[in-house]
Amino acid sequence: MVQKFTTIGDLLSHGGDTHQALSAPSRPSLSFASLRHLVSETTDWLNDFGIGRNDPVAIVLPNGPEMASAFVAIASAATS
Repeated sequence: MVQKFTTIGDLLSHGGDTHQALSAPSRPSLSFASLRHLVSETTDWLNDFGIGRNDPVAIVLPNGPEMASAFVAIASAATS
């Protein structure tokens, strides 16, 4: 049976805590536990500013691991 994920949170919840979620050459990798923590902190921070699920947030960063992790975290909390 094919598993269906409806949110980024659903997808992230299936990664093992110590398994690699993001990596880039010459950079330390980010585990699923660390990425989930980043998503949680980013969501809390955005919510503290009154930004929620249907609010648009623009991301302006160069392509790379920082952009990838920012996209995952912000898209989990708002429309990006």
